[in-house]
Amino acid sequence: MKFLVGWGLLIFSFVSVELFAQTEKISEYLKMVNEGKITEVKLVLPDLLAEYPNDPGVQFLHASVLEDASKAVEIYEKIIRNFPQSEYTDQCYWRIIQYYVIKGELERAVKEFENYKKNFPTSTFITPAGDLIRTATLMAKTSPSRLKSTKKEEEQAKPKETAPPKVEQPAKKGTFGLQVGLYSTIEAAKAEAERFKAMRLRADIYTKQIDNVTMYAVVIGDYPTREKAEAEKSVVQAKCGCNPIIFQK
Repeated sequence: MKFLVGWGLLIFSFVSVELFAQTEKISEYLKMVNEGKITEVKLVLPDLLAEYPNDPGVQFLHASVLEDASKAVEIYEKIIRNFPQSEYTDQCYWRIIQYYVIKGELERAVKEFENYKKNFPTSTFITPAGDLIRTATLMAKTSPSRLKSTKKEEEQAKPKETAPPKVEQPAKKGTFGLQVGLYSTIEAAKAEAERFKAMRLRADIYTKQIDNVTMYAVVIGDYPTREKAEAEKSVVQAKCGCNPIIFQK
């Protein structure tokens, strides 16, 4: 009996070590995605999917490098459904909410947000998610067409001449960035900017006037030309799980 117990503990130890190593590996690959090394991650992804097809971390990594946002959302929803307590489920909710807001499906976004609050009430993404919902609701009431990114908005997305109190407006340079979020409060914008700074990305906050309402745009990067900013879209998209728009500084 002692032999069987000892053997069982030994097997458990091996499994625990393997799972820990696997988690560390996924974390490293996600870090590479955040650093823009998407091509390198895509090269190892087939082997990971073959070896760990049902692992939530591998599935999350897979979704993070997909260019088709709708397919990525399908994977995020699968993770939420099959692995509700996974360490990746929190971020899945946040990315799904952003996706439906960008698509203009506000009712679905609100529904996902309610589930998010219920299951992860202390998440660090609750504040920016809630503000995103409030902003989308306000924009839908004043100008429904603004829920979706348009070419016109990209061309006209410029900061105000003067910044409101408590916002240190970056100097105008005539360069370009990628807008990844638009918030109604400076607190939510700062929280989102800090998240990107933690990924070692440059993140600035600019004020914008939309239907006479002051909004706060989180803008990634500082590119010399519109073409360069356009070329970096896919990299930033993989990191934010959103659809960045060109922002002229």
